[in-house]
This record gives sequence, structure tokens and C-alpha cells, in this order.
Amino acid sequence: MAVLGVAAGLVPVAAWQGPDPGTAFAADAPAVISEAERPTPASAGPAPKAAVPALRVAWRRSSALGSPNAGRLVAGVRLPELGPGFYTYNPATQTLPGGADRRWGTDRLVREVITLGRWWARAHPDQPRLGIGDLSRRAGGHFAGPGVGHASHQNGLDVDIRLPRRDGVEGRSDPSTYDRALTQQVVDRLVARGAELVLVGRGLRLGGPPGVVMTWPNHDDHLHVRFRDPDGRGN
Repeated sequence: MAVLGVAAGLVPVAAWQGPDPGTAFAADAPAVISEAERPTPASAGPAPKAAVPALRVAWRRSSALGSPNAGRLVAGVRLPELGPGFYTYNPATQTLPGGADRRWGTDRLVREVITLGRWWARAHPDQPRLGIGDLSRRAGGHFAGPGVGHASHQNGLDVDIRLPRRDGVEGRSDPSTYDRALTQQVVDRLVARGAELVLVGRGLRLGGPPGVVMTWPNHDDHLHVRFRDPDGRGN
């Protein structure tokens, strides 16, 4: 697989300008976030943010083979542990950061997660970061436990996102603690970016285009988001 960016395949995320909202990613577009767009910690509030270190991502062109429920990931990209507007966590242990073998996705998916975090930090600089849960295993395939497993998440197209809380805490959320308005903004943003599926819990009052935003059992504490196969072939 061709490695994008510098010769070693490592591109500092701190240099990515990123496309405008709604602009599709080119398969080999560099992905860097401008240092100037990095959020400044709030002077006061429920969850002051620590400085975000410069990020390095080994970008390469990925292939999502098979289906999310029976597939694998080739040349996946690992999402960093944290970045502007987001942190990762391990749903199996509810601890930070997300497991090293639970943060792999296609280059498109990882770019979308980073872009979502950048948007969140700019739109809501005084809010806590978004919590990013599982993507896929490094080579995709069956995603068993321990603790938390998935029937899908097998080919690098899926990501789980915690619901923003109305008390400003970075942690677990459910229908009794989530901020409906902020969560709906996240759903709307994901749909605008081209997510083909957003699963939401039946206890959440969230909406969106029929066939894209759907209620699903066991999703009252997170959003399950899927982006299209980047090569469009469904191979």
C-alpha cells in the first residue's frame, strides 16, 4: 500500500488545514490540523482541558473488505489517543485512553473523527471533549471482548462516540445525563459529513434522515456511526 505524506508515512496532524464542511476527502489527501485551530483551555468551567500534544498519524490508503459484520481492514490507520476536541476511551474498562488495538479504521474514518473533534472544539470551546470509543482492530475481523465486543466494527468503517453530558463531565452518559441539544448537533454534523448510518438508543430523543439515523437496542449510552467504504466497491 502506498504511504501518504512524508517518506516514513508520518504526517503531523498539527499541520492539517482540512476541507471545508461538506467537502469530500480525496483518498490521498494529507490530513493535518492547524496549530492555530487548537482550542485554548477555558478560563473557567466544569472541565478545563489540558494542552493537546502535537499528533502524528501514519496515513496510508486503506481498504475496507467485506462488510462491517463480516470483513477485515487492510492498511488501517490508528486514531491517536487524543486530539483537539476529542479523547479516546476503552469501553471494556471505561478508562482512558482507548486500547491500542481498538482504534484502527480506514484513512477516511480516522480523518472524519479528527475533523469532528476539530469542529467540536471550535463550535463549543467551553464544553468537554468528545469521547471516542471503539473503531476496529488493526486487521479488522471479529471484534470479541473481553468486556465489550461487537458484531460489527470489522472493516474499519464504524466508530462509537459518547453522548455529551449536560453537567460538563467527561464520562459515561445515558438518557438521564446526556445533553440532548448538543448530542443532536453531533448527529447533524455526522450526517452532513456523509455518515451512512447513525444508530441511537431508543431512550434518546434524537432525529435525522430516515434510513440514516435509526434507533437501535443497547445504544442509550453512545452513538454508533458508520461511513461509506472509501473505494465505493463494497469489495
